[in-house]
Amino acid sequence: MATSRQLTVNLADTEAIIGRPLTIRVRDSSCRPVEGATVSTATGSKTARTNADGYCQLTFHSPGFWQLFVTRESDERHSYRPTTTIVRAITADAATQRTRRAIACRV
Repeated sequence: MATSRQLTVNLADTEAIIGRPLTIRVRDSSCRPVEGATVSTATGSKTARTNADGYCQLTFHSPGFWQLFVTRESDERHSYRPTTTIVRAITADAATQRTRRAIACRV
C-alpha cells in the first residue's frame, strides 16, 4: 500500500516579473524534494517538471494572477495529493515602483 503525501510549494517570490523566470520548489509533507512533479497554469499554457532537487522554473509573459497546479503521479511507494498556489505576474516597472515606495516608507 502506498503512503499518501501532500505536495507543498515554495516560491522564490509571490510576484513574478514578466519575462524573468520564477523559481518554484516542490516538496512533500516530510519536506523532501519531489522529482518529476508537474507545475502548470490553470490554462495549461505553461508547464514545467521538477528536477531531482524539486526545482523548476516558469516564465510569465503577461501580467495578472496565475493559478498554479502541482501534481505528481503515484509510484509503488507513494501517492501524492495535488496542491495549488497563486502567483502575481507584474512588469519590471511595477516592481521598481514597489521597491521605491517600500524604501520611502522606511525613511
